[in-house]
Amino acid sequence: MQDFDRILFVLQPGTESDGALARAGAFAVSVQADLTLLMVVDRPVATAELNQAQVDTAIRDRCLATMQQALVALDPPIEAECLVAFGRPHIEIIRTVLRGGHDLVIKAAETQNGGLRARLFGSHDMHLLRKCPCPVWLLKPEERQPYRRILATVDFAPGAADAETEGLNRRILDLASALALAEFAELHVAHAWEAPATGLLHRWGAGVWATDTTTDELRYVEQTRNQHVLGVDGLIKGLGERIGPEGFAYLKLKSYLPRGSAIEEIPALAAELDVDLIVMGTVGRGGIPGLLIGNTAETILDRCDRAVLAVKPPSFETPVSLDA
Repeated sequence: MQDFDRILFVLQPGTESDGALARAGAFAVSVQADLTLLMVVDRPVATAELNQAQVDTAIRDRCLATMQQALVALDPPIEAECLVAFGRPHIEIIRTVLRGGHDLVIKAAETQNGGLRARLFGSHDMHLLRKCPCPVWLLKPEERQPYRRILATVDFAPGAADAETEGLNRRILDLASALALAEFAELHVAHAWEAPATGLLHRWGAGVWATDTTTDELRYVEQTRNQHVLGVDGLIKGLGERIGPEGFAYLKLKSYLPRGSAIEEIPALAAELDVDLIVMGTVGRGGIPGLLIGNTAETILDRCDRAVLAVKPPSFETPVSLDA
């Protein structure tokens, strides 16, 4: 079971974040975690009347007052530490995570010209998803509260399990179940699988390649599916053991194993189920840890207009340092 101790909520200057802050505050209270608010702003230039330190202090005081007012306006009001940083948003968010040991970042997703998908890539949000060492929960501007359905996506290759993949799938399910229990939501688990050798199977008989391969292909597809079913069942059984029978029963967990590419099947399933949140793993690629999230994850996010909780593998190390 995922435990949360320190949650970081990012309040974006000049945006309406009341709903997102209310959700973050309620979640922090429900899991008994400390909440910190962070506002990242550009450093203003000193003037003839005020030196740089005076300008920084004035801006910081204004931002702190804004955050305190936002906390007081919540129903019920909550208490939280408030921080202000100057610089590039994703860099300063990650540095705050590193300094404070936060185990979850929550922020409203950036939007422009058409909603979540239109602005996700190439934005500060995508940099954050790629490089933040802890899970990142991006909220849609207008969300259903509380969530009704959460979709957790897991991935693995049967017979080729490794500690990294197992650890990532476990984190995904633990986070998804923690949010589902806190939100009183259903938990749905999805794993897309493929049978890559379909169409390539042939039988050799009487000195020729046989053309009727239907039986062999059907057997191969069924065996492949059974291997994936066993893998998903094992992951779900492990989750049940970690959270206990009472919590597991409350989740009303359902699993889905659509056959096909995850890039096609996961967005389609998310739309069919009308889920509120997708919990998915992100991985490094190209041999450079933390540089980019995986091709599959990027494409799925680009096709799903849903809130997302992105989870890193256990060995992930952010390329961002505390050095200025």
